[in-house]
Amino acid sequence: MGNLDRFENPSERPFKAAIEPSEGLLRFPSTPPSTTTRGCGAALDLVYQAAEVIQGIENHANEAEKSFANALQTLQLAEKRIEELEKELQSAQACISKARVTIKESDEALKIERSRLEAAERRMCQIEIRAKTAEAQAKENANTVTRIEEAIRSQILAKRPPVNKRTSAA
Repeated sequence: MGNLDRFENPSERPFKAAIEPSEGLLRFPSTPPSTTTRGCGAALDLVYQAAEVIQGIENHANEAEKSFANALQTLQLAEKRIEELEKELQSAQACISKARVTIKESDEALKIERSRLEAAERRMCQIEIRAKTAEAQAKENANTVTRIEEAIRSQILAKRPPVNKRTSAA
């Protein structure tokens, strides 16, 4: 039997243990100090202080764990957002690449069309020059034909005998 078993009635025991449900600690009520209980009281005070320190460490650990969980969740959300942004960046880069290719193709097509236009303008100038030359040639030819016709008429009329009024009446 232990030292406390010598007391048959639990109320006669020098220390009554009480369990605090909120903290899960065993608390001992204070009793009138005696020489033997003073040493035990000091030891109990040290035990209480150690329990309080341990409780503080546990509270601090719980807070640190909550902070860590919050930081981890924030980190996971940030990583998810980074992945989304990287996908958007890749999509934007692909669009930019397509636009660059389209611009390059359009630039090449524009150069070809400009070249065609310049060639058409040169041909048009040549055609205008030919048309003016042909028009001038046509006027010259018309004038030549008119002169030839007049020369022919003059020769025909000069070789023709004079017409009598008698011969024409008959």
